[in-house]
Amino acid sequence: MKLLNKSIRSYLIYAAIVLTISIPVFYFVIQAIVKEDVDESLIAHKELILEKLEEVIDNNPFPFLSAFEPNLSIEPSNSRVHYDKFYSISIYDSISNENIPYRVFETNVLIKNKPYLLKLKSSLIDSRAVIQSVFWVMTVLLLVIVAGLIIINKTLAKKIWSPFYNTLNKLHSFKLEDKEPLTFGKTSIDEFTELNSTITSLAKRNQQAYQSQKEFTENASHEMQTPLAIFQHKLELLMQTNPISAEQAELMNELANANQRMNKLNKNLLLITKIENNQFVEKEKLSIKELLFKQIEQFKFRTDEKNITVQLHAENDIIIEANKSLLEILFTNLLTNAIRHNNVNGKIDILLQEKQVSIVNTGKPESLDTSKLFQRFQKQTGDNSSTGLGLEISKKIAELYQFKIEYQFVNGLHQFIVNFSTSKMFNTF
Repeated sequence: MKLLNKSIRSYLIYAAIVLTISIPVFYFVIQAIVKEDVDESLIAHKELILEKLEEVIDNNPFPFLSAFEPNLSIEPSNSRVHYDKFYSISIYDSISNENIPYRVFETNVLIKNKPYLLKLKSSLIDSRAVIQSVFWVMTVLLLVIVAGLIIINKTLAKKIWSPFYNTLNKLHSFKLEDKEPLTFGKTSIDEFTELNSTITSLAKRNQQAYQSQKEFTENASHEMQTPLAIFQHKLELLMQTNPISAEQAELMNELANANQRMNKLNKNLLLITKIENNQFVEKEKLSIKELLFKQIEQFKFRTDEKNITVQLHAENDIIIEANKSLLEILFTNLLTNAIRHNNVNGKIDILLQEKQVSIVNTGKPESLDTSKLFQRFQKQTGDNSSTGLGLEISKKIAELYQFKIEYQFVNGLHQFIVNFSTSKMFNTF
């Protein structure tokens, strides 16, 4: 979740809680205030009525009062105990066809030393309308205030965080191989100014380190290949001298094999370094189906030696935008691995599916050690021709283009699966 949305969400949750609690509380508080005011009015009305009743009680005014004062009722009582009682009731009004809320004041009084039960009632309908009006006005006011705060906060936040998002956009497009230094625009916020300054300094040091590594890789490749080539050439000349004993010939052959392994190891280590430094910047759209056909033809001599049957099952084609050399190296290593660790008269099935390529081969009837499979210099067999770097190189290439490469052992068959669905450079046809 974005920082801006996270802060706004906190404001919204807070506002929702405040509104949920304050609006009902406000409603009931206003209602209680109105009831208290009506109760006080009824008590005052009672005192006024008692003064009048003292004068006319002898003339039996109860029927007259009932006819002209529907909110007042008085009747003789058998109890002389004085009490005051307030309660609310609803009375159906046939004219308005609705229930009208009333506040009732019930009290026991003495008039000329005789006990009477006096009931006064006052309609709450006007008060309820006032309460509802005030309630809705306050609700709308609170909502307007909250909405205004959110809009103001969001507007200010966008303006304040604008330099931060500009910095992010710059970083997304920044590449170490670019010679131009990373620069940011000026900002009035001290924290973002310090952040941009730190990132600029860090990017400059990384660019310098990248250039140094790149130069080292190029120089090391040249400097190491030269003595290895000279060593191989001198060894070949030595092999041509006469006489050579069988023991000398065997030693020379071992030296030649060791030199080839050193040469291959050097190339693989330099290749890993170049991949990690992202030095293969050239890209083109490649057909995986076409690439696999060529790979199968190139390995035909080696598969024929072990009488291995190779079949390509292509449901469709996959188009990948990548460096051609790296993609060839990836599948070369996987096919080499499938041939090297295969049985005589074995088989290799290459499945080209919608989002992945699976290379399935026969071999040892046991799973490989997946914890060490893609680690540097880890070998699953004692084959001296292997440098133990092939699968690591394939893993590095897959990571470079956001592929996913994994190993499975299913039904006695070894499977290496390259999944392209996680890559941004993937299309199917």
